[in-house]
Amino acid sequence: MPSSDQAAVPQDVVIHYDVPCTLSDGTVLRADVARPAGEGRWPVILARTPYGKAVAPGFTTDLTHGARHGYVTIIQDVRGRGTSDGKADFQPWVDEGRDGAEVVEWAAALPYSNGRVYMSGPSYLGFVQWAAAAEQPPSLQAINPIVPVGHFNRSFIYCSGVFELELNGYWWTMLGVEELMRRDWDSPEARTEAIARAGALLEALARDGGYNHLPLNRFEPVKHSAQGAQLFALLKNGIDDPSMKASARANEYENITVPALIVAGWYDIFIRGSIDQFVGLRSRGRSDGARTKSRLIVGPWAHHPQSKMTGEQILPGSAAIQALNPFGHMGLAARYFSALDEGEEAAPVKIWIMGANRWRDEQEWPIARTVVTPWYLSSGGQANTSEGDGVLSPQQGSGGPPDAFVYDPANPVPTRGGAVFGVSCVPGGSDQNLIEKRDDILVYTSDILEEEIEVTGTPFVELWVKTDVVDTDFVARLVDVHPDGTARLITDGIIRARYRDDPDDLTRQAEPLEPGKPYLLRIELLPTSNLFKAGHRLQLDVTSSCFPRWARNLNIWDEWGGTLADAKVAHQQVLHDEAHPSRILLPIIPAAS
Repeated sequence: MPSSDQAAVPQDVVIHYDVPCTLSDGTVLRADVARPAGEGRWPVILARTPYGKAVAPGFTTDLTHGARHGYVTIIQDVRGRGTSDGKADFQPWVDEGRDGAEVVEWAAALPYSNGRVYMSGPSYLGFVQWAAAAEQPPSLQAINPIVPVGHFNRSFIYCSGVFELELNGYWWTMLGVEELMRRDWDSPEARTEAIARAGALLEALARDGGYNHLPLNRFEPVKHSAQGAQLFALLKNGIDDPSMKASARANEYENITVPALIVAGWYDIFIRGSIDQFVGLRSRGRSDGARTKSRLIVGPWAHHPQSKMTGEQILPGSAAIQALNPFGHMGLAARYFSALDEGEEAAPVKIWIMGANRWRDEQEWPIARTVVTPWYLSSGGQANTSEGDGVLSPQQGSGGPPDAFVYDPANPVPTRGGAVFGVSCVPGGSDQNLIEKRDDILVYTSDILEEEIEVTGTPFVELWVKTDVVDTDFVARLVDVHPDGTARLITDGIIRARYRDDPDDLTRQAEPLEPGKPYLLRIELLPTSNLFKAGHRLQLDVTSSCFPRWARNLNIWDEWGGTLADAKVAHQQVLHDEAHPSRILLPIIPAAS
């Protein structure tokens, strides 16, 4: 293992392309391999991708940087993708545990490997690390999942029982484009036409109306994708689907013996899953190393890239990943792997405090000194729009009459910022003023803060509601209102009311609502960290849709087969009297004395 001094010394590099790896079932996977020039044996950093190892290596693993700093660096196409064999075998997620474990041992046995293998990479490339680690290959030493997908019941497929439409609509359609490129064709013209048609579907998703297709179980763009049938099967089969089983297996932390450096972003689509994985490994990992040496870094980032620009915001240069290491992700990975071997200690958690715009080290997550503090909703019954009378206060008032709004699935509230994939809108802390003019958004705003308040952790909204339909959704957004009126989205969450008892349990028995009956809904917002400065205001927005990020509820029982012709208009009420204290529970970090 290179020391920190050796890791900083550039070396000449030798690159081998399409190096074959034959699996136990005879399938041949191919990888590009970079290694330091000359004779020797070095540790390995392995990345495995479904996106084509030759297409965008900068998004996966930097071959030359790793090799120049003392690592054999490998990027491999997974089964059925890119240059690897098994073109009829690719089922996203399903084979990555078994295949990944075999590839780790193949990499350890290469003539220029010293037998110590590490894994790194973002997104799907993060999932394959967890999947391989759960199989406990002997040569695997540590993993570095970057913006990794977590358990599908809380990350990627669902968020509190609601289908992640924007992400899945694009991702499964995108997979189909690469699949089309691998097919056998009678003529070049037929191939060109098919790929152009698939590309047009991707472009259409980004335009207004691209996600309007119903019913969801025949979502038009995905239906024409080569992977469309797999998504529809996943939605139908639930926990019995092979992809869901692969997700559950990859997140069984009791089976994982290696430590992890997890890199996440407050506005990443997978932030909830990333936090879950860190907490799970630190508390339930199979080895002492997994429990004590795992690390978490969370910046103000979206899914990609991890730079100082996130959506509408341009942050200080210190917010970029290169501020933590000039070589970015690969530099962080190499430093972490070296530190493990050298026994160096570091703070388990490093987070970017938005608002304060600075990094801070912590010893655990959730932070032990957190004080969970309720802030209550109240109004005179007219909290609609940012011009209404909704109030957010740490004191519970008399409450006032309920606030009411109409949710029409034909006119859902548009997604504006947040932890989105970025197909139909930009991610990040977007200004909510444009949509807060709508009557179907309730806005509760605090007085001007006299002292700063730091919210770091996972906020929960306890919302008392009534409706006149059998099922509906409620969305809550925590917003930082600046002195100039900018309403910056900090974090948000959603819940599908039929799954109110346990929205993360995919075996749950859905229960319809009784029209007119009050229900308490507990909405988990995504983890965040933000300093609300003195002179600012806290704000909570409540509505029933965020489209196309989350699939709109048609307010009927058939959530997959329904169309707008079947949809119902819902008349929603939010209660906040003494018997029904609607509130947000804020994880507040006390100011340093």
